[in-house]
Amino acid sequence: MAPARGRMRDATVDLADVPAPLRHAVGAALEAAGVVDGHLAVEIVSEDRIRELNAAHRGIDRPTDVLAFPLDGTGPALGPRELGDVVICPGHCSDEVEAAVHGVLHLCGYDHEADDGETLELQARVLSSLGPLPSDRAERGSVHVCCSASEREQRRGAELTRSGFVGLAGRPNAGKSTLVNALVGARIVITSVRPQTTRRAVRGVVTDLDAGWQLVLVDLPGVQRPRDVMTERMQRRVERELVDSDIALIVVNGEEGVGAGDRFIARKLIAARPNYPIICAVNKCDRLSPAETVEVLAAAADLKGVDEIFPISARTGYGLEELMKRLVELMPEGDLMYPPEDRSDVPSDVLLAELIREQVLNRTREEIPHSVDVRVLEHEERDDGLILIRAEIWVEAESQKGILIGRGGRKVEEIGTAARRELEVELGGKVHLDLTVRVRRKWRRDEGMLDRLGIE
Repeated sequence: MAPARGRMRDATVDLADVPAPLRHAVGAALEAAGVVDGHLAVEIVSEDRIRELNAAHRGIDRPTDVLAFPLDGTGPALGPRELGDVVICPGHCSDEVEAAVHGVLHLCGYDHEADDGETLELQARVLSSLGPLPSDRAERGSVHVCCSASEREQRRGAELTRSGFVGLAGRPNAGKSTLVNALVGARIVITSVRPQTTRRAVRGVVTDLDAGWQLVLVDLPGVQRPRDVMTERMQRRVERELVDSDIALIVVNGEEGVGAGDRFIARKLIAARPNYPIICAVNKCDRLSPAETVEVLAAAADLKGVDEIFPISARTGYGLEELMKRLVELMPEGDLMYPPEDRSDVPSDVLLAELIREQVLNRTREEIPHSVDVRVLEHEERDDGLILIRAEIWVEAESQKGILIGRGGRKVEEIGTAARRELEVELGGKVHLDLTVRVRRKWRRDEGMLDRLGIE
């Protein structure tokens, strides 16, 4: 893949799946390479994990500092362009920012082993453009660092002074899932431009052993008027989780402004827990003018029961450090609730099914998304390392099945190809994906099917 240069600046790169402390450096590297649209992810992993990836993809049984996995590249692509993934092991690199820049340049087609120093020269220019960096650079990224096994063992005895649950509430499409992924520093929840993407309560875990705290961020379905048994269950789960949380975080879509739904959420929270700490995050401020930002922040200040307001952008990382700091300050004293290396409580097969559903959402029209769910039937790793996954996509009508399969099977093939790439990144190995589209009439009203899908 040749380096991309001179591209028209008519789009943006989605950095929601890049840890907040690294986004500025990643954006600078992409700009230097001339890549201005698409999506990429940066993940901080343990020594054991990067050793597994090296063994699976490079045939070497040892950890390294950084790996890059290009996907769609920089040419024309069907649907959202996936630039690829960068994986960093903090225990094997002297500087996570430098490792991120190096990995991103590889995604953009640069190869320091095959050029005459062009990659390293560009890397040096990018790092220089970032300006003087504070001496606590490693500390700024420590929220997102998954320590090596030996480091975890040394730190395990450290006493945590603050821990608890943060329940995220908001209208559909407010950006709650993107926010959870950004704060955790890994993609644990699927995201889509489609409203009501989240159907289950998903817990994202953020731990800083040195500072002595752990936050459990509970991503919840968007608050809405129940339409069927499934959405009734979702709404009941939202209410239960919010009552059980230590802090409520209302996420407002800044582009849409404060609406009746946001005021309804605030009233429900006050009724459930009169002395409940309620924080409001006004999301998507990167898309607002200064005047529009002031207007929506003033409207958020009028929400009944809200104690503090934070303007943020979950996509770019703006305002997230301040928000995280305040959430930690409000947490009660408590012990570790999850192992420090955990990022989520999502079962493996549920996450794999969600990654497949994400590709359905990204590649279908309005009449399909709310009628679709995915169930993994089989997940097996063969002796030769190939991972076999068999899954069903459920729809409610024959017409929807026809749309998903497409003429000559092209649509389901497109979905399967994109989903396989995501699954390979998640599992760190070659995947064979067998997808079947089935009609399950009125499955959203079937209590038994909802139980099997884990929508409680």
